[in-house]
Amino acid sequence: MRANILTIYVIGVLLFLAAPVLIVIPSAFGQEATLAFPPIGFTLKWFSNILAHPELISAFGNSVAIALMATAVSLVVGTMTVLALRRYEFPGREALRMLFLAPLVCPAIVLATAVAMVLSPLGLIRTFTGLVVAHTLVTLPYIVRTVGASLAGLDVALEEAALTLGANPWQRFRTITLPLLGSGLLVGATFSLIISFDEFTLSLFIVGNGMMTLPLEMFNYVEFSIDPTIAAVSTILVLITTAAILLIEKLGGLGRQFGQSASGGAR
Repeated sequence: MRANILTIYVIGVLLFLAAPVLIVIPSAFGQEATLAFPPIGFTLKWFSNILAHPELISAFGNSVAIALMATAVSLVVGTMTVLALRRYEFPGREALRMLFLAPLVCPAIVLATAVAMVLSPLGLIRTFTGLVVAHTLVTLPYIVRTVGASLAGLDVALEEAALTLGANPWQRFRTITLPLLGSGLLVGATFSLIISFDEFTLSLFIVGNGMMTLPLEMFNYVEFSIDPTIAAVSTILVLITTAAILLIEKLGGLGRQFGQSASGGAR
């Protein structure tokens, strides 16, 4: 009986989480000039209408560039951080670990205000660099978590064997450690890209003219026009995200990563 109740509860939660997507995607194909559900008729004109709004396309390019840069920086900094936290003992190690994970629990508006106050004296408000720095801050915890889970499941004997065979520390890292961390890096990069691309609150405090991200441009669009064009943009983003996750799952990244995380927690 309890198992049935739990199953019904889980299914209900999943349907609740999926409901917005199940509403938005059909609405992108409706013929009416306003967002409506259920949609009436079928048309693809709202997808072609995206091309009539260069500001959306420009914002999409900005978001892609920022997400790629923030993810690249997070991968480098996060991997070095995890190696230091896992392999070395030093005073304040646990405090430093919590500091890197703090953006996950800090209220978004508080974090955005603090970041804006730090970047403003540096002249990084309304700049591409400022957006990359801010997005790196919120994507870094995901890299630390996923790469940390991979490192927890890494057999240290393999690294020690490389050293006994004459490899120096850099060769050991490049040929043994880095390949074994591949699944964690892949999954972390995926989450980082998605989180950065979807970031709204933090970007709101930093963006300026000519440097808008897609979530903010979509917000500005619906202030003055509520037509299915915005649903079409959302549908494309959902499809891109789904395709990326399915591709990584096919490569073995997600299943292997969560398996390592579970086994690491069990130990």
